[in-house]
Amino acid sequence: MLTLSYSSAVKFLRTIPLCPKPKSKGWENIPKNEPVIFVYNHIVLRAEPVWLAIGAPAKPEVRFFTDFKLADPKNLPILKKDLQASVFTKKFQEKAGRFRWTKAALEKVVDGLARYIIAQTNRFDVIIANLDYPTEKEEISNKFKTNLKALKKCVRCLEKDIPIAIAPSGGKTYEEFENPVYNTTIPTLASRLYKKGKAVKIVPSIIKERPVIDQSTYWRYVSDRIIFYRLFRQTLKFFKIKSYKRPTLTIEFLPHLTFEKTNPSKSEKVEFVKNLLQLIYENLKK
Repeated sequence: MLTLSYSSAVKFLRTIPLCPKPKSKGWENIPKNEPVIFVYNHIVLRAEPVWLAIGAPAKPEVRFFTDFKLADPKNLPILKKDLQASVFTKKFQEKAGRFRWTKAALEKVVDGLARYIIAQTNRFDVIIANLDYPTEKEEISNKFKTNLKALKKCVRCLEKDIPIAIAPSGGKTYEEFENPVYNTTIPTLASRLYKKGKAVKIVPSIIKERPVIDQSTYWRYVSDRIIFYRLFRQTLKFFKIKSYKRPTLTIEFLPHLTFEKTNPSKSEKVEFVKNLLQLIYENLKK
């Protein structure tokens, strides 16, 4: 199966209008030749990591946390179900399910997409993590092993000044939490590197979608990247035939933070993450 390298995939998506192209702000806030953690807002089944990859500097290549279900062929049925729900609307799925041949065609498309995503994910040097909440003893053990391996890979990357990207909110926006469980991976990594004499630069990366990119707005973003379409819509607007408000996708890199503690307590880590999430949310609202 033909797959692309990280740099080739980013160049391809920046050039070919297959997805929205973000406008980047604040590159001057990204340290060079230092360990960097990009911290970004993210919602389950959304593509914020793709936008961040396109909007961030091309070099050095960013290492992203990825759910193990996107990398293991054993989880193909789960990925297919998630893909079908996130890519195709319920109305479209209902129409496709009315006839045997359209239903089979949709299943083939979803299967092909899922297999390609798994192959492409394995081509990238991602950091595989287990984000599930298992109850069985064996599953809990497997999760621990997977995440410990991910943590060690993060440390190796940061020691080599290879940036990593993490969504600290675990797939939810700050405002959706009532009794949140704060993920302390970021301060844990920072403290481990600080023990080794390196201060990790934590860069809050605010991904703003106006309007929110979903099944109904995706094509507006893609069409807006085609200059002839954009000129046509602007012409209609000029002659007051039809209004047009351009969709905007921006990534703003804020000044970096640090967590310079060698042996932080659990409460210190939680407090840092709480403040970090609040900072992201406040800037997301602006």
